[in-house]
Parts: sequence; structure tokens; C-alpha cells
Amino acid sequence: MQSTATEKRVDREQDRWEWTIQPRVDIREFDDHVVVEVELPGVAADKVDLQVEDGELRLTAQKASPAGEARSYQARERRHGTYSRVFRLGEQVDQDAISGEMTEGVLRIRVPKQANALPRKVSIKGE
Repeated sequence: MQSTATEKRVDREQDRWEWTIQPRVDIREFDDHVVVEVELPGVAADKVDLQVEDGELRLTAQKASPAGEARSYQARERRHGTYSRVFRLGEQVDQDAISGEMTEGVLRIRVPKQANALPRKVSIKGE
């Protein structure tokens, strides 16, 4: 499973910046599935969109700027905008069984492998 993403900012108004953010991920592979954990701090589960299309898993999520917040900052390091990440799925993935769960700002995506892609014991006949 490979991932691709970019990070850029777009001037939406003269004094407001909105970012396209590449979220940080951990990817772990097990015998029968892959787990992708995505950091999405401050993003509600209903603001996350996860789609499978053309052999890719596409993640987008929206984190809006707090309403009524003053536009004058001494420092501003927390980003608001659109999170975006694309993962290429291999042929061994069961695309219909992919699931996701959001807990404490971390999206955990479970990507099962197809049954025919799982390791199996081959019996050997002999004398």
C-alpha cells in the first residue's frame, strides 16, 4: 500500500489561509489485513470522507477555523483546512470490506486482504 499527498495553502480571503494538509499515518500489515492509522486532531467523524475508487483509498476531512476567532495572532501553528491523503491498494485487498473507526482524533482504517491472498499451508505427498 503506497500513499501520495501534497500540502499547500490557498488564500481564501485577504487575511485568512486555508490549508490542504497531509495527515500523518502509520501503516501496519498483518497476515489477513492492513491497518492504517491517520491523525486527524480536532476533526469530527462526520467531517471525514473515505472512498474506494479505481484501486485507491481516498481520504478527505475538513477542519474549519473556529468561528468568531480574532484574526490577529502573535503565533499561529495550528492549521485548519482540508486533510487529504490517497493510498494505492494492491490487488490482494478486499475493497468491499474496508472499514473505518474514529477515536480520540485518530482514524483507524482496516483493509482486509482477499481470502485467496492469505498464506496457506501446502501439503506435500510422499512415500
